[in-house]
Amino acid sequence: MEKTSLNSGEEMILKAQGHLQFGASWKQGHFFLTNRRLFFTPIAKKLFEVSLDQITEMSIAKRSWLLGVRVKQLCISYSAGLETEQVYITLAEPKKWVEEIKESMTLMLAERWSYNGANPELPGNTE
Repeated sequence: MEKTSLNSGEEMILKAQGHLQFGASWKQGHFFLTNRRLFFTPIAKKLFEVSLDQITEMSIAKRSWLLGVRVKQLCISYSAGLETEQVYITLAEPKKWVEEIKESMTLMLAERWSYNGANPELPGNTE
């Protein structure tokens, strides 16, 4: 992913190849987590995008995938207007993605509510 496709003020945190359940089928492509959003791009165009502040819940579920094989999938619930939507994502290390998304959401909220010009850090970071 080129830097030009990032929005102003965005930083790349994670990227990985994976699959997104889109309707009744699975699409293969790449997932990108920035400090502002999570999005999925199959080959050339963006198919899924959600701002981190729209995410309402995340979990990891073992569900049926290709050919009925049960694998761990990241389930993300997010607000879409007045409704709550849900997507299932299959990728390596879903637990790592949950942790990174939560950390990015925390930092984004810290910037929004108490930005004082300093670089925000999570309370556990003591470096």
